[in-house]
Order: sequence, then structure tokens, then C-alpha cells
Amino acid sequence: MKFGFLKKKEPKLTRREIAARRQAEIYDDIPAQSYRRNRTLNSRQTASPMETSERLEAHRLIKKRRKASRRFFGAVCGLGIVLYLLSQLTINVSVQTPDPKSSGNAAKYIKILNDYYASRPAERFRFFLDHNSLINFFLQQAPEVKTIRIEGESLASSSVKLQFRQPVAQWSSGSKVYFVDESGVTFEQNYFDAPTVAVKDESGIPAKSGQEVINRQFLSFLGQAVSLFTQNNLKVSEATLPAGTVRQVWFKVDGRDYYIRMTVDRAAEPQVKQAIITIKHLDGQGITPAYIDVRVDQRSFYR
Repeated sequence: MKFGFLKKKEPKLTRREIAARRQAEIYDDIPAQSYRRNRTLNSRQTASPMETSERLEAHRLIKKRRKASRRFFGAVCGLGIVLYLLSQLTINVSVQTPDPKSSGNAAKYIKILNDYYASRPAERFRFFLDHNSLINFFLQQAPEVKTIRIEGESLASSSVKLQFRQPVAQWSSGSKVYFVDESGVTFEQNYFDAPTVAVKDESGIPAKSGQEVINRQFLSFLGQAVSLFTQNNLKVSEATLPAGTVRQVWFKVDGRDYYIRMTVDRAAEPQVKQAIITIKHLDGQGITPAYIDVRVDQRSFYR
């Protein structure tokens, strides 16, 4: 049993003690992150669970967007590469020729081109095409083709533009007729007008399509001689290679039944001058020779 009069009375606080307690309560209210002696200041506040969840969700969305962007960029690059390869690929071929006459043989040239691609399938991609090999292949199969240009037309399709050789002389050998262009290459298919100069081959040397039977020196000589005769009102009607040689050429001009013998080892101009002087002299004398020979420098012979 407790008695009220036995309760111990608390001592009465002085004013100084009361002020000290109030000051202690104020310090107790300061957060743990507040400044304390010998302690590093830290401005970072611990985030609440809600704030932490929102930040993680934002990071997750950023990573998801980046991953989707990388996939989209990869798909676009892949599609671009596929379209580029298709634009460079030659599966379907169309041939363009300079005139309707040659367009009738377009199927022939498409077949030759497909045969070339069959032997070199990688060259169906135009960036792998060996143009020199293609030219040499056509030189064997269709020597009348001078240049070939392959251009993209659409996806997996290409347009082939052909240019053909123009003959400067017509070459007869046996029962066949060959045409010769300015490069000395012989061919059988001519899409141009027949040349005015017909070269009759009696040398006995076989001629094949794509073979340079007449070299550039001969063609240069032939062209200069024909031009010089024309300038002097003498039109060359025939040029003949004599038996056993391709270093000589015999010309026949309109109105004359005899040959003018020349050699390709000398310049054409002095030989033509000698021939014209001799022709004028013989015409003045009323002489019809069997031939005129101007192969020797500053000398003319006739019989």
C-alpha cells in the first residue's frame, strides 16, 4: 500500500537547468545528416522506394528504346545492302543498238553475254565485271562488236549498249568476204555501207574472224594512199595483196586496167606522187602498161 505522503518529491529545477534541457531538445531535432564535427558532409538524400522505382523504370525504357533503335538501324542497313546488290546484279539483259538493222540480231548478242556470265557467274555483279575479258570474249564470238557498255536499268536488270566496227576495206579470201576496220580486225557481219575499197587477198595467208590479218601500218598506208589518189581525181576501185606477202599492195584506179604496185615499208605520199607522174606520162604517150611499180624510191617502172 502506497501512501501519498511517502512519494519522493522531485527537486525543483533552476532556471539554468531548464534552459539547458530546452537547448538539448533543439539539438535532438536536427537530422542525422546535419553537420557534425569530424564528419564528411553528404548532400545525397536517401530516395524513397517510390522515387527508386520510377528511376529504374526510366532507365529500363531508355535501354529498350536504344535496343529498338539499333535493330531498326541494322534492318535499314541490311535492306540498303540488299537493294544495292540487286541494283548491281545482271539477270535480265536488254540490248540497245545504234540502228534498226543491227537490232534484229539482239538475241544473238544476249546469248553471247549469257554464255560469258555462265563461265564467270560472279561477274553478274557489275562491280566484279572484267571489261577486258568481256571484250576479248566478244572478239571471238562476235568480232563485229567494237565496244560494250553495261548499265543498270532496274533491280537485277541491265542494259547493254553496243557499238559496231565500221569497215574501211573489204577483204576477199576464197569464198568468204571479211571486213576490216581501222584497228585491223576482221569480221563478217557489217551493219554499215559497204566500203569503197575492196581488198582482194591473193597472199594465201588464212584469215579468221577476230584475227588481225592487216596490221595498223597497212591500214594507215591504205587510207593515206586512197585519200591521195582521190585528191588527184583518181578513185581507187580495188586493192590486192599479191601472192606470198602482206608487205605489198597493188592498187587499181577507175579508168585504168593495170595495177600500181606499192610497198607498205615506204610512206604512201611519195609513192602516190611517183605513180601520178607516171600515169600522166603514159597517158600522154598513149601507152597502156601491164603494171606500174613505184616501190623503189624516186624510181618508177612499168611494163
